[in-house]
Amino acid sequence: MSQQAPQADCAPAWTEVGPHAMSPSATHDEIARFNFLANFNKYMANVVVAGNEVAYESRARPAYRREHGHDPSDRHEIRAAMRGDPYYQMWSALRRNAMEMRQQAGRSLVLRQAEVLRDRARALNRGSTQLQLDATTAVPRYQSAIDNHCMPGSYYAEHLEDDVSAAANYDAGMFATTTGLFGRYLDGAGRGVVEWLAQRRPGWVPARILDLGCGVGHNTVPIATAFPSSRVLAVDLAAPMLRYGHARAHGMGLANIEFRQGNVE
Repeated sequence: MSQQAPQADCAPAWTEVGPHAMSPSATHDEIARFNFLANFNKYMANVVVAGNEVAYESRARPAYRREHGHDPSDRHEIRAAMRGDPYYQMWSALRRNAMEMRQQAGRSLVLRQAEVLRDRARALNRGSTQLQLDATTAVPRYQSAIDNHCMPGSYYAEHLEDDVSAAANYDAGMFATTTGLFGRYLDGAGRGVVEWLAQRRPGWVPARILDLGCGVGHNTVPIATAFPSSRVLAVDLAAPMLRYGHARAHGMGLANIEFRQGNVE
């Protein structure tokens, strides 16, 4: 009697990403890079990270106790204990390299078609009052001091007029970073909110919904879809994210989301 080979525990292929009007095009090699990164991240999350607990219990905590006379009591002391451990250093290096490779993969895909994506967003956004940008919005120091997620220029930088490349990069690569766990449209958190409300408050329809730090609207869209009569205000600091997010939502047929630029502090 023949036995079936065990199925590999693989991340979903990048081709499973849900298409929309702003989706960048990808070549065979670009897709292959994302598929590698998705499975690399999955392996680190499911296998490699567990070794940190072993390293802490067998080496880092005993060494810290010998030096200080007590176990680490908070995250700062745990970090101090783990910082010099070779396994933790290896894991940290892998995580850092994974994010740098993810940015290289996403930016090389998006920047070669930045003008095409910009023009597509312009066409979808033209004449809409649901996209409100404010060029006087100041970037806080905690945003400008570091490139979030290792993306050069973070999410607010613009390389051409009406740029959306930062947002397209974020959208294209997040599936690989999260190994598909957020769903085809990266909207798992938004769908979770909708399901929670349906269970806790069935039939309730809010008049207004505020989404702070909306990004490209991954989680705004399922909430707005669930409450089509509600006025949804989605606020973010980064103009590229809002341009892209509005165009993406418009392409999905949603007209009840206003994307507004501002600091939500």
